[in-house]
Amino acid sequence: MKIYIDQSGKVEDTSLDTVVAYSNGDVVAIVIKASEKRKIQQFFRLAGKPKMFVYRTFAALLFFLLEGKFRKPGKFIIDREYWGKENTIKDQLLRIIRANYHSNFDPEKISFGLVGKTRDCHKQAVLVLRKKVKADKIVKSEDILKLVL
Repeated sequence: MKIYIDQSGKVEDTSLDTVVAYSNGDVVAIVIKASEKRKIQQFFRLAGKPKMFVYRTFAALLFFLLEGKFRKPGKFIIDREYWGKENTIKDQLLRIIRANYHSNFDPEKISFGLVGKTRDCHKQAVLVLRKKVKADKIVKSEDILKLVL
């Protein structure tokens, strides 16, 4: 089974919410509010690692989105939002998965590709961002910071 993942509202755009959604027959979307992203960004600035804000936050959002799916067979295909930084994101996501969920998680289950605008995950992410439908979960800054510290 393949799970496709898309994002609407980039993490680094702290004036917009960020929505991350998956589809695999089911469609699930989570959101983090812009104000919460600014709190996380400030933490990374104070820590002297402002560039890691985007990648660690995105990896943590992926973890929250996919929680409960890691032990199931299949692949996770993440839309190519951050070209050239996919290894960084994958490393961060693997670190979070292994520390919090499954120490022997297979890294080959995670890949990046072009998900496209016709997939249900893309459509759901856009609908949640535009506030046409509600997210399945709202993520707070403290949730993210617990995972990335």
